[in-house]
Amino acid sequence: MNFENYLKEMPDLETKRLKLRKLTFSDLNDVHYFCSNPKVANPMTWEVNKTIEVTNDFLKAVISGYENGESGEWAIELKDTGKVIGVAAFIDWNNEHSCLEIGYFLSEDFWGKGIVTEALNKILHYGFDVLSPNRIEGRCDTDNFASQKIMQKMGMKYEGTLRKNEYIKGEFRDTQMYSILKTEYTNSSKIRLH
Repeated sequence: MNFENYLKEMPDLETKRLKLRKLTFSDLNDVHYFCSNPKVANPMTWEVNKTIEVTNDFLKAVISGYENGESGEWAIELKDTGKVIGVAAFIDWNNEHSCLEIGYFLSEDFWGKGIVTEALNKILHYGFDVLSPNRIEGRCDTDNFASQKIMQKMGMKYEGTLRKNEYIKGEFRDTQMYSILKTEYTNSSKIRLH
């Protein structure tokens, strides 16, 4: 399995409320709006986007990565407004071990509305149904209770805590690891929320 070959042709995905599509430069203002929010950036490895140029550099890296399958980011666009309110992605993968890692961040304006769960369920389905990895995993800070709930809702199991494994915002932080295996996905009907 070579995930890059599939990610070169990342499809648009749709849910009831959302369109998931590749990011474009026309999304700059929407993406900067939530990436410049300290509450959104705090649990992330990246810093608050203090200038629009920083956000533009992020978009440049993602958009250039689409061409060779190095980017797995989908814009989370609200169907009824066309506004981009977040990003959901395969942020890392390992071809040899047939594993994908999901990641996401969302505008604070839309927290607690089930948006990320809806988006990630669709991406999870695409991952297992098309890319067919053995495992999909996700990580979050130990105090990021919303992300923990999201991964549990998707049928992912808590595997353990990596102690002080990442240096983020001037401190070493603990990270919780969650995963779901292909056999668990195949045998479960509760996560099939199309």
